[in-house]
Amino acid sequence: MASSSESAGEGDYQWPWYQMGHFGINFIQTDGSKAYVEGDFSRAYIKDYELLRASKRPREAKPEEQLQATMSGISLEQNETAEDCDSNEKLLEEKDSAYEVLPKWTSDKKKSKKKKQKGRYNYHSFNEYWDVSYFWLTQLTWLNDFGDQMTEENRKELTKKCDEMKPIYPIDQHENLLENVDYQNITKKMIDNNPEATYEEIYSEHCELVKKQAEIDYHVFQTKSVTRRCKDMIARVKRLGYAPGFEDNQLPSFYNLEDQNLKREKPVIRDVRYTIDDLYAKKFCGAGDEKTDESTASTSDSNSLTESQSQMELVPNGSKSEIRFNFDPETEQHLVASNAEKLYANDPEISKYYYQRYRLFSRLDEGIIMDREGWFSVTPEAIAEHIADRVVRNNVSVVVDAFTGVGGNAIQFALRGAHVIAIDMDPVRLKCARENARVYGVENYIDFICADFFDVAATWAVDKKLAPKVDAVFLSPPWGGPSYLKAKEFDLATGCCPNGVDIFDVSLKISPNIAYFLPRNTKVSQLTELAIKAKSRMEIEQSSLNSKIKTITVYYGKLAYHEKSPKNDN
Repeated sequence: MASSSESAGEGDYQWPWYQMGHFGINFIQTDGSKAYVEGDFSRAYIKDYELLRASKRPREAKPEEQLQATMSGISLEQNETAEDCDSNEKLLEEKDSAYEVLPKWTSDKKKSKKKKQKGRYNYHSFNEYWDVSYFWLTQLTWLNDFGDQMTEENRKELTKKCDEMKPIYPIDQHENLLENVDYQNITKKMIDNNPEATYEEIYSEHCELVKKQAEIDYHVFQTKSVTRRCKDMIARVKRLGYAPGFEDNQLPSFYNLEDQNLKREKPVIRDVRYTIDDLYAKKFCGAGDEKTDESTASTSDSNSLTESQSQMELVPNGSKSEIRFNFDPETEQHLVASNAEKLYANDPEISKYYYQRYRLFSRLDEGIIMDREGWFSVTPEAIAEHIADRVVRNNVSVVVDAFTGVGGNAIQFALRGAHVIAIDMDPVRLKCARENARVYGVENYIDFICADFFDVAATWAVDKKLAPKVDAVFLSPPWGGPSYLKAKEFDLATGCCPNGVDIFDVSLKISPNIAYFLPRNTKVSQLTELAIKAKSRMEIEQSSLNSKIKTITVYYGKLAYHEKSPKNDN
């Protein structure tokens, strides 16, 4: 597999980045309309061993040399008869008209035979299938119904022609066509109702009925085939370390897809195409890769102490101080991150984060400040660097950080050269973000807004003059605390606070280019539904920190990977 710089064609990335798979899904939405989602599965291999060593915590990940040796072996592959004699008494009097009525067959109509390959050919439409099978279907069924009314010579000739015209890959229902009762005496009803009918009339009706039945069979076959492909894709996606999230009632076999009036609770997959490299699953999604260290996973803990409670507990004598936006090093020592070891000595939840403190901020000892929730919510610096590396390119110069917290991501966006609008409704956390930006020397490149993101977005929507020209929106809302890791799948609607779907809807009004930072077990099905709303392609990127998958970042709009077409030299 080519490195990110080669595949994306947009310059080098700081960390190795790989495309693991590509998919395209046709949906039927709940209102019956059709939608198409195209996207990629990718993985970034990020390392922060030096920050881990600086934190003086025993190394838990594979040695760098072993990871490099494993990486060197990766390459991307394209990976996936009954009869009614009484009714036919008049017809028997005619001299082999049952054979003469058939269209003349010549060798130029014969489809060239190819060696049957392993697997199954996927027809893209019924017309394509009918084109290669119509002669065989109509003639063989006619032979089955009226062969006894032909001469032996003609019967043998027609049998030979049918054998030669049999498609290489008939659908399942046509494998044993003569045993299929749907094609036996298919025109018997017409003969019963009209004994005077000529062979020409009967044959015309026969072809129409065969085509009609074949189309029904094709749709049944196609539905089962798509369902098989869906299940295979879901299994492969799961092996890559994602949580697919697609339910059985979203697979085509659950519905009659042709029924336009059928109510659907969720978007239903109509068809799917995908290529997924299983080598990544075998090498990097074993038991070891599934163990995510909670202390380095970014999340906001909605169940932790409220800010007012933590302030009263941490300020001496329990006195309550007025909240200011400027950091006071004398009265707010409880926010200084380097003091956390003593400050949270009796708090085991924070202690494990402190032992990896330099993974959160490499300049932690230079004046970084955080409240208690900031320790839970800040994105590890190396991951934040990579996200900024992905977002701030392709003329992206203004980024909204909708839930900035203590500023880990906003700082990295600014370091990459973007102007950042950092929004957070918690004044203490926003104060931390501004002070931390000063430590990294980028405070002049960030505008800090203390407000609810929904209110800010609504204000911009009402008054366009107040709305800045935004190139991209970064979303990292609260995930509900480390408990999210215990769930098999993370639900975007109920897991995020506020509702993660509503957050995305509001962000779309600001910019179509969105980077959504989420737990690694977020449902892929929900993320594709967001792409339908955005009417854009998508990319779901895993962040593998020291060979362990920590989080995912979902890119929409022009932030998503898009393979460039080769240049035309003419």
